[in-house]
Amino acid sequence: MSVTVDQSWAYKFHDLILTTFQQDQALLQNVIHPMMVHRDISAQVDYFERLGNVLANDVVSPFGQTVRLNPVHSRRAVRLQSSDATVGISDENTLRSMVNPESPYTYTILAALRRRSDKHLIDALTGTAETAAVTAGSGTITFGTQALPSARKIGGATAMDLARIINANELLSKAGVVSGTGERFMLYGPGQLRDILAITQASSSDFTRNQIHDKGTINGVEWEGFKWIEIADVVQEDASTILNRMLALASTTRSCIAFSRYAAGLAIGREIQTTTSIRHDLNDSIQVRSVMMMASTRVWEGGVVRVDALEN
Repeated sequence: MSVTVDQSWAYKFHDLILTTFQQDQALLQNVIHPMMVHRDISAQVDYFERLGNVLANDVVSPFGQTVRLNPVHSRRAVRLQSSDATVGISDENTLRSMVNPESPYTYTILAALRRRSDKHLIDALTGTAETAAVTAGSGTITFGTQALPSARKIGGATAMDLARIINANELLSKAGVVSGTGERFMLYGPGQLRDILAITQASSSDFTRNQIHDKGTINGVEWEGFKWIEIADVVQEDASTILNRMLALASTTRSCIAFSRYAAGLAIGREIQTTTSIRHDLNDSIQVRSVMMMASTRVWEGGVVRVDALEN
């Protein structure tokens, strides 16, 4: 005679919430030279004062008329932008799941804001800058725009190559941009990696000691006068959908950026701040919110080159 008993199934969950692959630190804010960063700005508009170049005069006659120099004084304006990242966590669902999700949610939204700060700088480097001029006599400030000149845009929908990289470096040097370790940077996407690794001068020990094939990347490497920084898009957790583009992409052309650490200005009204609060109006759900206020502008056109390349 057979005997059967009821079966009970147990479901086991874990209190550790795993976060997906993501860039969790700001990559560009520390790249900008400290003198180009204004902090604790309490204003709608911040300004970066610019002074043009001049060449000293030779004195032809000891008692001749003094010839004064007149360097161009101009300014760039930047309008501070608030950014936030907020999530709501149901108090009831927290009890049902026996998981406290505040920590991983906070980590995720902080990473989102840090990526947003990078996005501010990326867009400023190749976007349209706002100019500001003071009208003589009245003191009225008038605003205008300055696009990145076409002469500062090179490349196209073809593989990233050595000639293009040298051209970018050359254009920066012709503009008088400071060279040397940690002075010039190149932002590129993962879609350019295979073509960069295929450049003989980048990977062969006959030309370099970087051994990028051992590392599998050029990210963080100093080569051809640039420190290379890989900027990935923000992707869905299954990597099937692009949620946000970081470096601009038009069809199969990715816009990489070569720039000087003095090329852009960053105005910060409020550093990232995070608060956790109980929303009594939403059934006592927990709200985690991080906020910041900052904006960026291109200060010097000569310090930027947009380098278009094929997106693989």
